[in-house]
Amino acid sequence: MSTTEILLKKVQGTIRKYQMLTSNTKLVVAVSGGPDSATLLDLLFRLRPKYDLRLSVAHLNHGLRGREADLEAEWVKKFAFKLGIPVISDTFNVPALAKEKRLSLEEAGRRARYDFLEEVANRMGASKIALAHTASDQAETLLMRLMRGSGLDGLSAIPPIRDKIIRPLIEVFRGEIQDYCRENSLQPCFDSSNRETSFLRNRVRLNLIPYLSQEYGDQIERVLFQTTNLLRQDSEYLKKETERVFRSVLEEKRSEGLVLNEEKLSYLHPALQRRVLRKAIEKIKGDLKGITFDHIVSIVELYETKEPGQLDLPRGLAIRHRYGNLLIKKGKEKSLTFVRNLVIPGTTKLTELNLALDTELISALSEVSPQKDPQKRLGQQFISSGRWGSLLSLASVKKIKSHQISDFPEPEAWFDLDKLESPLYLRTREDGDRFHPLGMKGSKKVKDFFIDVKIPLERRKRIPLLISKDKLVWIVGYRIDERFRVDEDTRSILKVRIRESHD
Repeated sequence: MSTTEILLKKVQGTIRKYQMLTSNTKLVVAVSGGPDSATLLDLLFRLRPKYDLRLSVAHLNHGLRGREADLEAEWVKKFAFKLGIPVISDTFNVPALAKEKRLSLEEAGRRARYDFLEEVANRMGASKIALAHTASDQAETLLMRLMRGSGLDGLSAIPPIRDKIIRPLIEVFRGEIQDYCRENSLQPCFDSSNRETSFLRNRVRLNLIPYLSQEYGDQIERVLFQTTNLLRQDSEYLKKETERVFRSVLEEKRSEGLVLNEEKLSYLHPALQRRVLRKAIEKIKGDLKGITFDHIVSIVELYETKEPGQLDLPRGLAIRHRYGNLLIKKGKEKSLTFVRNLVIPGTTKLTELNLALDTELISALSEVSPQKDPQKRLGQQFISSGRWGSLLSLASVKKIKSHQISDFPEPEAWFDLDKLESPLYLRTREDGDRFHPLGMKGSKKVKDFFIDVKIPLERRKRIPLLISKDKLVWIVGYRIDERFRVDEDTRSILKVRIRESHD
């Protein structure tokens, strides 16, 4: 049996196995001009009567290889013309895209290529796009992802079919394609960049696989390919199981995101826990780009603490852990540039942060007997203690666990009212903000303070500052300014307490 007969039979088997085509299909074939895509087009042309295919060719010049790329475009047009197939070709400045989006040339080229193919398919009214990935590409991809670190889904390598994309050559090896080209005198183009070892795939193809074949047997490529198939089957089963489990864990769909039941989530096997979390994220943001294994582990650690908390992930993704539920939502954080006068005495609400600050005036010295005036008695206790440098909050005088909120270690602070100047207000942090941390001589940048106490970057913008005229009085919930502390001469005290408010 000739190579042509073997590949025709093999490709038909692949099409049937993955249900790639139905009759009367409009199909765009991506043709670069190399051996793989030339073989793909030739085979599909031969299979055209069987599937009643209506073929068109798409070719994109990436603007990377000058005259060589121009010759490839001409070859593709002549080859397609010989077969009587229409061609849509274009040129795209991939280096400019890579620079603009800060991408590698490989990633920029991939994005440009897929966008172009989608555009051609829409123009031609095609329901399918055929790409020329092979079994050899599968083996290379498995090795690349092993080296970079990947889970089961990644190690499954290139899917035979995804949405409009089909890969009829996914079970054909590169050696078979070379034989096919010789047997049918196709004389495809040679891409000189395929010899550049600056690309990882080329190093795997040109160096690693030949070495493995020589040292561990010439069937290594087939073994790797078979491994991707087994891993894909396992992955497909786990995806179905994840979908089933996800529905049982999903507590509520809200306009801003999804709520997961943490108790049900905690009972799952770690492998399913991670998959359910990835599934939720994918449903919210549409993909998993920028989401790493470490991000998923951070989410698990967040809800395992049993304490309320929040985690901000890339691309505006926010995870909130409250009262046994995990809220996963997407959306750019609203700008937190507010200025709010402090109500004294009374309550000031910071709706942007779901917080409120309660203020109270305490007379430190009074003609009223301490026994008759609890506030005065507390004030005298405060003054007589002599621990000015360490008294950051009411918690230093009296335990107030009921007032504690998880994001702010010091939710109450006391200040010498006579040292404060109007206006007294709350605002968000600004570049260059400085203060005199309690117990220290000299000033410090607020930014440096946040770094010293290890406050995550995403938390810093959610910490309000209390300002007196033009001086920083309190990094709310963290540290007061030395200049406004209560001392032996204090006559009137301003007590401020921060709390959660969801009104």
